[in-house]
Amino acid sequence: MTNKKKAMICEALKLARLYWGYSQTEMSQATGISQAMISEIERGTKAVTLETLDRYSEALGVRKSDLMFFAEEIEGQAPVRKGRLIIAEKALRILDRLKPEEPHNAEAP
Repeated sequence: MTNKKKAMICEALKLARLYWGYSQTEMSQATGISQAMISEIERGTKAVTLETLDRYSEALGVRKSDLMFFAEEIEGQAPVRKGRLIIAEKALRILDRLKPEEPHNAEAP
């Protein structure tokens, strides 16, 4: 596997973790991989193994092939564009918290 492909997978795992709202510590607990190893994987200083993909896949509830496809899709994208995915999710969470509550006893029209 080329260094470019390894970097894409590492970045995809980081973006997936952030998208699902996990901190590195939470991902460590969900995957059984140490927080230090999560950090090294995301920086690209440790190789991503099939076991690592299995653990991320299980923790995030997605197939390994989806993680690989995501890695290929973000190849060559500008960091700003990649960040939109994370920012959009956070913006939706904030807006969801700000929306007014539905009245509990409102009658249907």
